Amino acid sequence: MDSNPYSGLEVDSITPFQAYIDKAKECGMKAIAFTEHGAVLHNIAKRQACEKAGIKYINAEEFYVTEKIEEGNLVRDNYHCILIAKNYEGVKELNYLSSQSFNRNDGHFYYNPRITLEELENTSDNIFVLTACVAGMLCKGTAEVQERFLKFIIKNKDRCWLEIQPHNFDLQIKYNQYLYGISQKYDLKLIATSDIHAISKEHMNGRAVMQKSKNVDFHDEDLCDLSWKSYDDMVSAFEKQNAVSRNIFMDAIEETNRLADLVEPYELDYSNKYPRLYKDAEKEFKDRIVKGTKERGINKLPNYKTEYIPRIKEELETYKHNDAIDFMLLDADYKNWLRENNMHYGASRGSVSGSEIAYLLHNTDVDSVKYKLNFSRFMNPERMSLADVDTDIYAEDRYKVREYLFEKEGLYCCNIITFNTIQLKAAIKDVGRAFGMTPEQTQELSDMVQQDEKKNDYMPDNIRNQYPEMFKYVDMVIGTITSLGRHAAGIVCSPTDIRYDFGTLSITSDPRPVSQIDMHEIDSLNYVKLDLLGLNAVGLIDGACKLAGIDYLTPDNVDFTDENVINSIAEDTTLIFQFESGFASDSLKRTLSKETIANIKKQNDNISYLDIMAMVNGAIRPAGESYREQLFNGIYKDNGNEALNEFLKPTLGYLVYQEQIIDFLHDFCGFTMGQADIVRRHFAKKTGTENDIPVIENGGYLVDIKGNKDPRYIKGFVTVAQEKYGMTEDDARETIKSFLQVIDDASDYLFSRNHAIPYSMIGFFIGWLRYYHKIELLTSALNVYVDNNEKMASIKEYIRSQGIEIKGIKFGKSKAKYCMNKEENAIYQGIASIKYCNETIGEELYELAKNNHYDNFIELLVDIISKTHVDNRQLEILIILNFFSDYGSNKKLLAIADLYDKFGSYKIIKKNKIDELGLDENIIKKYSGKETEKQYSQIDNVGLVSELSKRIEDKPLSIKEQIKYEQEYLESIVYTNPKAPEKMYYVVECKFYKDKTKPYLRLYNLRNGEYLKTKITSGKAFIESPFKEGNVINVKEFSDRNKMKKVGGDWVRTDEKEKVVKKWDVY
Repeated sequence: MDSNPYSGLEVDSITPFQAYIDKAKECGMKAIAFTEHGAVLHNIAKRQACEKAGIKYINAEEFYVTEKIEEGNLVRDNYHCILIAKNYEGVKELNYLSSQSFNRNDGHFYYNPRITLEELENTSDNIFVLTACVAGMLCKGTAEVQERFLKFIIKNKDRCWLEIQPHNFDLQIKYNQYLYGISQKYDLKLIATSDIHAISKEHMNGRAVMQKSKNVDFHDEDLCDLSWKSYDDMVSAFEKQNAVSRNIFMDAIEETNRLADLVEPYELDYSNKYPRLYKDAEKEFKDRIVKGTKERGINKLPNYKTEYIPRIKEELETYKHNDAIDFMLLDADYKNWLRENNMHYGASRGSVSGSEIAYLLHNTDVDSVKYKLNFSRFMNPERMSLADVDTDIYAEDRYKVREYLFEKEGLYCCNIITFNTIQLKAAIKDVGRAFGMTPEQTQELSDMVQQDEKKNDYMPDNIRNQYPEMFKYVDMVIGTITSLGRHAAGIVCSPTDIRYDFGTLSITSDPRPVSQIDMHEIDSLNYVKLDLLGLNAVGLIDGACKLAGIDYLTPDNVDFTDENVINSIAEDTTLIFQFESGFASDSLKRTLSKETIANIKKQNDNISYLDIMAMVNGAIRPAGESYREQLFNGIYKDNGNEALNEFLKPTLGYLVYQEQIIDFLHDFCGFTMGQADIVRRHFAKKTGTENDIPVIENGGYLVDIKGNKDPRYIKGFVTVAQEKYGMTEDDARETIKSFLQVIDDASDYLFSRNHAIPYSMIGFFIGWLRYYHKIELLTSALNVYVDNNEKMASIKEYIRSQGIEIKGIKFGKSKAKYCMNKEENAIYQGIASIKYCNETIGEELYELAKNNHYDNFIELLVDIISKTHVDNRQLEILIILNFFSDYGSNKKLLAIADLYDKFGSYKIIKKNKIDELGLDENIIKKYSGKETEKQYSQIDNVGLVSELSKRIEDKPLSIKEQIKYEQEYLESIVYTNPKAPEKMYYVVECKFYKDKTKPYLRLYNLRNGEYLKTKITSGKAFIESPFKEGNVINVKEFSDRNKMKKVGGDWVRTDEKEKVVKKWDVY
């Protein structure tokens, strides 16, 4: 069993399913059934693992069964019952029942996924039924349930079994004896089963440790042995239990073999499962290609007949050969829907960029012929795996696409399951808690975890040796499944009902179904999996284009030779996709410098700026470590052979892209394109490359990931270089060294040119918008990255550096989101980004300002209350944040709002309540329309509040109050005062590490609004004049000092300067 999240309790098992299969094989067992509580998780992976082990896999589930489902009267009876699939039709029926049990809308899912007793009774003869453990219906059921279930068993005795188990406690003994009695009375079959939750006694202890940590108590398990049992173990356990005679339990044990023999074999369906949206898909495909040639305008290009037509024909034949036409039409379908609904997607992503037909169908916006991209990297006749297209969509639009696909006629869709497992740090905390450690102790211990060169977590031996017993269980529980989720991007699109095919389930965080098998299982069965990836850069470009009133940018409407844009990017990479900061930014700036560009163009004058950006995009990946320094300086590498130099000329003589390796293996090593792609997949999956290297150099036979040997002999580089390119053996062996290094490094992530070009296009689009439509792009950036505090800080810093002012919220200027004001060269903050506020009130308030004129705040208040959804808390927040500053200071407006809240709705004021209300009777008399002996009525509320508000002093909140509220509601500070002293700072952060007298500070300048990260190095000065977060200080003196940096475990002084606080006063 997996650690099943639907057992109703946590950590029901810590043993992975493979361990059970290995044990079954070791014990010589011929079949195994996994009866997980409430699910058929990993049912394909388990089946495949059993096949590999030579063991029959039996599809089964321990279902939860409820007597009935009555709306508004759900009962948590949830009895256990084992269902086993007799044959493939039974597998589908079982999967469907499992899927239905997760319905959260009709009462099926109630604490656990359930089926009804009626649904159990309606199962076909393709389902075997076992009565389960003492939590089953014949033991725990009501009298009515027991009678009804027994009648079902008697009626269907050929496919039902009474299940005895060897647990040695009174209830189990009596239950076994009861089952034996009714088996004799009604001629029913007994079967002996083991109730296994762990592979060994040690794993049982590990399970107990985790349950103690999670405060889980299986109170009825104390006398149960839930560990693995061999045949001899089962016999011994039943003998010790002594519930039924030996001949009875021995026959019941043998019945397991008879049941296994009744389960009919079937083959998994590995065929391509492309949805068929069109009756004549090939005709539709060809029609769209023809239409696309005209829409894209390639039919008017001079090389249309010489380059485009042959390429289109080659691709068309490959799509037909690989049965991928329907998939491309599916991909085009939802992208067409996106465009029709004014949404967009990235120019392209990944290998599909190499398809010209994808460009013609608008699956991508990249003309692969024009940009010399590689189609065989995406698809070739030798690569028979399913087509795979990843698509970048603005994160906020992804759910809309998903909903479109889920509702699409002819498609059966589901999300893809993910398993959340315990990793080393969490395992230390969980096990430590069970061992009696405090949270502080487990945190301290988990903080000692380190990472090796491959980023894998490990605990140093000297620490492990201090806690040997504890780490025995830490190692044991790593990988235990604790909960389920769904893949953020993946969605299965099937032509058949996946509820029957592999089963679905539901999770609380998503209303749509989730697969019961994972991504690898789905891939192995060749289901179509669409990856809808969230990319904020798409939203950034889309938002800027809409603000600028221009079409969405594509490679067809942008000039990639624009030197204004390139020079701007070379100067500053803020917001430039893939190159925004750090190493990537520095690398691009270096390569786009005038000196490096001049070096590059000496050797290759035809190289484009887009190619240079893409080349840098590839070189900054881990696989580029051996050559990137030379490349960034424009230094060409001479490979000692004219053909090789020409081949690598576009990338300065270096192997930068996956496609170059494919072409290199094909042209210089004797690989077919399909064989070369297998090598690429090896390094992409970080497995098998070590076997490929000798073949690449010396020749031989290729072995794929599954261990299958390709019978076609490959000559290898040394032979081909001599035969085809006239190199000597020694020269060939020397030349191949650097190539082998890059191929070996490729397992650390080698970029694809098909990916680097479109991603560099996105970066260029942003650079183009930043140069020609700066305020539009920056406004869009503030809206897109509003939830990313770190990024927002850098964006705001850049905006200020460009002379654009970011203004706080203001009535009549601000909308729901950040909005630009070109006349003021300013961007106003949006209301929706404020805590407790939303888009609705933002747009309502903007419409109020646009359509009305208000002479005073009270008039405005009347309309806010009567015409918008603004509540009292939102109104108070907006006032505090100076949204209504045109009508007075915030402290005064708060008082007015309070007065209006108190007196704005009074129609009658009784005279005996006037003093209690704190009012002057003369004022009430002035603003009432009618007076009687006991009361004033027909109150002019606006007039009354206006009169009362005249007494309120027009003062703002204090600086510290203002900043406190801004931090709470804006999560940032916007307050500035041009009259403040130049070095007056608000202390945002004051953190101490080892030395409690030398704090690390984050200060906010109250005059110019700039943040400063600094520290205090004089402990004596801090002791004499201490302060804390929330204080205001006046810095009288800064000093510069050399920064310290940790090198090899030691702190060393660098040449870089930092500003530290030397003297100050505390306000």
